[in-house]
Amino acid sequence: MSKRNYLEAWCFEVSRVSQKSFQKVAEQALSLLFEKYPAALATGKIASDLGRDNEFMDKVMEFLHGRRFVALARVSKSGRRFVVRKAWRLSSDAYHKYSHVSSAKSGGAGTG
Repeated sequence: MSKRNYLEAWCFEVSRVSQKSFQKVAEQALSLLFEKYPAALATGKIASDLGRDNEFMDKVMEFLHGRRFVALARVSKSGRRFVVRKAWRLSSDAYHKYSHVSSAKSGGAGTG
């Protein structure tokens, strides 16, 4: 195998692993936001809880935002508008779908 073909094969494998890793981190972020619903969490807090860096977590959250799984919080609990930091919450639609799936997995014991 030539050096170029080896490099292309290696890059392909790395991107597949990265895609799987990205998906797992996205699922972990959704799970964390589900546990904290309806509270909003800052990107840094999510990154810290999942053991990731802020830049990577920001990309994950933007991806989830584009898929409408999460919503960008506009104001803090105290009513102050977020200007620099981004805070995220699970979208209402995603919360209802996830809670429905969670209650089905636990035998329908959920309250709604």
